[in-house]
Amino acid sequence: MVNSPVQTRPRIRKIDLFRVFLRSFFIQSLWNFRGLISVGFGVCLFPVLKRLYPDRTDQKERVEFLRRHFKFFNAHPYMASYALGVTIRLEEEAAAGHPEACQKLERLKDLLITILGALGDQLFWATIKPASLLVGTLGLLWFQDTAPRLAILAITFLLYNVPHFYIRYLGIVDGYQKGLEVYQSFNSASFARLQRFYLVIGVGALVVLTVSLALQFSGQGWLPLATYLAAVGVAIGFERISGNFYLAILFSVIFFVFVGFLFL
Repeated sequence: MVNSPVQTRPRIRKIDLFRVFLRSFFIQSLWNFRGLISVGFGVCLFPVLKRLYPDRTDQKERVEFLRRHFKFFNAHPYMASYALGVTIRLEEEAAAGHPEACQKLERLKDLLITILGALGDQLFWATIKPASLLVGTLGLLWFQDTAPRLAILAITFLLYNVPHFYIRYLGIVDGYQKGLEVYQSFNSASFARLQRFYLVIGVGALVVLTVSLALQFSGQGWLPLATYLAAVGVAIGFERISGNFYLAILFSVIFFVFVGFLFL
């Protein structure tokens, strides 16, 4: 039996990974109910498509490439970078004459949907985003001058986007380098340390913000203070019931405003 020759294809370069990184910021721009982020995911891979299949004679391979990645796919938009990295690695193997890589890729992407969604939601939506929001709110409450407030806004922006940008790029590089072994990245202690770091920041900012507002309202009489403390209680209770930080804040604000119109 004669083995089929391995095809010679261009190798993926660092500039290709960087181009995918830039496109990944728009991964949700073509979101739809049928495929969710699948179209955006496929568009992110255009630099890879052009690198692996540069000739017009590669039309069939290009069509098959796009069909594979325009199928249903969903993940946290930042953590999807890991799926992009793995995809680039396996597509490179497939272009080099290993068709089984495509089958492995489809199975792996199905597994990554749940993993990346859960990890990203817990890390960013439930920890980093609320912590950054609380720090920004606390800073705006403490400072009244324009310059300090602009500084606080800059700090809040960096506090949220430094891990965002880092993980978005790291995921592509890490996924490409590890390929099918990318699951090792999800067991890394670095994610746990990052989450603990922002959890400490968030809890600290929340405590300071709560005490600061309580002291501010206490100087206006017992009724504003009681209303504020009741709103805090509503927020805590609703968060325990729903598990949603943002809805808890929304309902506490609505409660505070409603009671204020009635009694203040």
